Amino acid sequence: MRDYLFPPLVLPLFILLIVLPFLLVLFVFTGTAVFQIVFGVDGNTALTIFALILFGSLINIPIYEKEGIEYETRYRVFGFIYTVRRRRKMIVAVNLGGCVFPSILALKALSDLLRYMSIELWLFVFILTSVVIYSFAKPVPGVGIVVPMLIPPLTATFFSFIVISMVNLPLILLPKLAFSTGVLSALFGADVLHMKDLDRIGSGVVSIGGAGTFDGIFLTGIFAVIFSVLFI
Repeated sequence: MRDYLFPPLVLPLFILLIVLPFLLVLFVFTGTAVFQIVFGVDGNTALTIFALILFGSLINIPIYEKEGIEYETRYRVFGFIYTVRRRRKMIVAVNLGGCVFPSILALKALSDLLRYMSIELWLFVFILTSVVIYSFAKPVPGVGIVVPMLIPPLTATFFSFIVISMVNLPLILLPKLAFSTGVLSALFGADVLHMKDLDRIGSGVVSIGGAGTFDGIFLTGIFAVIFSVLFI
């Protein structure tokens, strides 16, 4: 039977031409729907915001520079051992699309929420979510501060739902609360509170919100809204 079962395209081309475009379209559709739900904008505006964040993810803005880990290299020449020690620099940056833009949007969602709830309630969700994210976030040498991708959005959505239910607020506020606390708690709990652990990461560019280094703050906001919609 194996001889009669074969794909119409070889596997790499199948993934490249069919699977990846489908996932890209799904990702764009989901992202624009999130902005429509949270901010009440039309489809074109949501798509513009999504595009700005997507292209902004290619830009890292340096904040400061510090000395990294000291590296030691040994060379053996004609029976003699030479030791060379050098310190490599570390550049800490923020990613425009993964940190700056999502944080601005989260603050906008927070300002909308303050018309319906107190800042103390929002801070309660923010602090609880930050504590959980901080406990899961770990410094990984050569990578950055990593945290399981679903922990921030699940935690933000859970605590947001609990608080909204306790004070009898309308559930329609859940996506805004989950988005704002999810994004800012991921930034604070995983990145800011772990700045003291940068020396354990190594050298190079450490980008807050950048892919492959710190956690995906933007994706945290998207997943927080998706999970919160399931509660409504």
